Amino acid sequence: MNLPRPTAAKHEITVTLMLEPQASGRFVASVMEFPDCRVEAETREGAIALVHDQWQAQIERAEFMPLSLPLPRNATVESPWSKLFGLYKDDPDFAEIAATMRAEREVDDDSEVDPAVYQQ
Repeated sequence: MNLPRPTAAKHEITVTLMLEPQASGRFVASVMEFPDCRVEAETREGAIALVHDQWQAQIERAEFMPLSLPLPRNATVESPWSKLFGLYKDDPDFAEIAATMRAEREVDDDSEVDPAVYQQ
């Protein structure tokens, strides 16, 4: 989970609140980063207030600290893209497409660029 750390001057974090209107007219509010923080209320504002209160109660009895966990020495982190490396190495059509893309990247001609985009 990638939560922003509170600073010394600003003791708060920003989380994502999901508000779901129900068919009954009630509202369900939940904090996306903390799935167990979920409430239901009669109104939208009531759901926001309840989830705020639940969050406050939960953090008052909790302790927060950074924790670094070591990876096993033999663990290798492999890129999910690595299984695709070389997939098209023998494909003549792909070689032609790659050559065209490479040539287009190396062109210093910016005649296709509308200069008005860069003028203020």
